[in-house]
Amino acid sequence: MSRKNAEYCRLSDLAVTQISLPPKMEGYKEYMVMVENRCICTQTNVKLACGGFNASMGVDPNVLSMDDNGNLCSLNGGGRISMAAWALTTTSSSPTRFDPESSTMTCS
Repeated sequence: MSRKNAEYCRLSDLAVTQISLPPKMEGYKEYMVMVENRCICTQTNVKLACGGFNASMGVDPNVLSMDDNGNLCSLNGGGRISMAAWALTTTSSSPTRFDPESSTMTCS
């Protein structure tokens, strides 16, 4: 691989899917959120739009943390997201939309 490979990678190579799980708490649903990097290059500093996300509902802040204004969330503490899928579980009264907003491509 070379640095040129990063030119072929796009933010759209991050695919986010969300499925509803059986509820564990009355009035709240659980959702499994999967983020898949479909590019051969590693992506770092991944930011997801996450307006309305309630970070107090038990998500490990090392996995998903909200910025100060509550509009963007950092995935994996800004660390590496290789060509694979990440999964996390959230609990809320309604699903949160997690759309990729930005990332840094790293190819070696």
